[in-house]
Amino acid sequence: MELVGTGGRRPVRPGSWRDAQLDVTSPSALRDLFDRERPRVVFYCAYDPFNRLATVDAAGRAATLAALLRARFVFFSTDLVFDGARGRYAESTDVAPVLPYGALKAEAEALVRSEHPGVLIIRTSLLVGESGIYLRPAFECDALRRGLPITLYTDEWRSPTYVDDVAKAAWGLVQSQASGTFHVAGPDRLSRFELGRLLCTLFRFDPALLREGTRPAERPRDTSLDSGRAASLLGWAPRSLVKLAESAPAAAPAYV
Repeated sequence: MELVGTGGRRPVRPGSWRDAQLDVTSPSALRDLFDRERPRVVFYCAYDPFNRLATVDAAGRAATLAALLRARFVFFSTDLVFDGARGRYAESTDVAPVLPYGALKAEAEALVRSEHPGVLIIRTSLLVGESGIYLRPAFECDALRRGLPITLYTDEWRSPTYVDDVAKAAWGLVQSQASGTFHVAGPDRLSRFELGRLLCTLFRFDPALLREGTRPAERPRDTSLDSGRAASLLGWAPRSLVKLAESAPAAAPAYV
C-alpha cells in the first residue's frame, strides 16, 4: 500500500508517504491529483473556517472524483455542527450549528453525502497532539508554547481527542467497510480551562499562564460527543486525556 499526503501551505507530518502539494480550492489541481494518483481511499481533512471554497466546495468536488473512481471517501467533520444545548450528542441528533464554521461543516456533510453514496463521515472534537510541525489544539498550544498568558472558558465543554486515535479509528472504520456518520472523540467531557490544565501537564507548559474566562454568548455551551457507536464497532475507544495526564512522567520534556 502506498500513501500520499497533501500538505497545501503546511508541511505534512513526516511518515512513510509521499508529499503532494495541493491547492484544494483549485478544481483543476484537484482533478489532476486524482487522475495522477488514482486513489482507492481518500481522507478529506482540509478546511478553512473562513473559506467556503476549501471547507465545502472542494470537499464536494473531492467526493465526486472519489465516486467516479469507486474509491472510499472519508470526510472529517466537527462537534460544532451541534447547538450545544445539551451535550453528549449521538450521530442521530439533527445538526443545528450556531457558529459559521459549524454551519460550513454541516453544509459540507450534506454535500458529500449527495456526491458519494458510500461516504464515511467522522465527527470529532478538539484535537490534541502533534500535527505536522504543530501542536494541537493550536489556540491553546501556540500561546502556551510562547509563554503567553491565555484566557480559557470554564463554561464551554468539548470532547478533546488525541489526533493519533482519530487516525487509527478512521483507518479501522475504512477496513470495516463502514459508511455513514460516526462520532470519534475522547471519553472526557472537559471545559476549555480544564483542557488547558491537562495540556500543561502533558506538554510541560506553565500552568501559571492560564486565566479563567466565560465564553461569548454566541458560542455553543456543550458540544461533547457520544462515541459509543464507533467504539462498539471497532472494539476500542480513544484514550482519556485525564488518565494520560495522570500517568505523564514528571520529567517529560517541555515544548518550547
